[in-house]
Amino acid sequence: MDIKITMMERRSIRKYKADPVSDEMLLELMEAARLAPSGTNHQPWRFIVVKNQTIKEQIQAAAFNQKFLSQAPILLVCCADLMTYANDTKKRLQELIDAGVFGPEAFESYPGIDQPKDANALKAFIPHAMLNVGLAMEHIALRAVSLGLGTCFVQLMKAKQIAQILEMPEHLVITGLMPVGFPDQNPVQRPRVSVQDIIYKVVD
Repeated sequence: MDIKITMMERRSIRKYKADPVSDEMLLELMEAARLAPSGTNHQPWRFIVVKNQTIKEQIQAAAFNQKFLSQAPILLVCCADLMTYANDTKKRLQELIDAGVFGPEAFESYPGIDQPKDANALKAFIPHAMLNVGLAMEHIALRAVSLGLGTCFVQLMKAKQIAQILEMPEHLVITGLMPVGFPDQNPVQRPRVSVQDIIYKVVD
């Protein structure tokens, strides 16, 4: 499927059929996420795949009772792993140097790369990490369209409550929820502003 057509056909799906999503399709979605870009190639995305109906309903209750969250056969809890910034930065940067992306001088741009980072220091990476997870989520959403699946980006939730339900460690930060399943609706395309409206300035 042409990528532009895929983007045009993607919708936020809030009604799902009961048909199960195969493990093969789920792995295709995870592979799409794995291929997403990320700053310094940190790849901080981690996914909790929720199939258990009781747990899905508990998460739904913590997400202002958005019923489609438990209706979808799979609910992805999309998280940012802050420990990648504590433990993996040097390794990821060396991989990029070995691949010829950067020269050895790249390490000069990362002062204190070997210094331990406590919980407070890691909090500074949350916006960066969540942005990268968002990129992976978009890869999932587009791959889902090509497989005949539907998804929805959900951030209206009580993240701390969901983290408690799933007994998550503190270094995993929930970025969003993403139900996955076969659509039981065909929504019209949502209105979009014009290209001219989103170009703030052209600097020649």
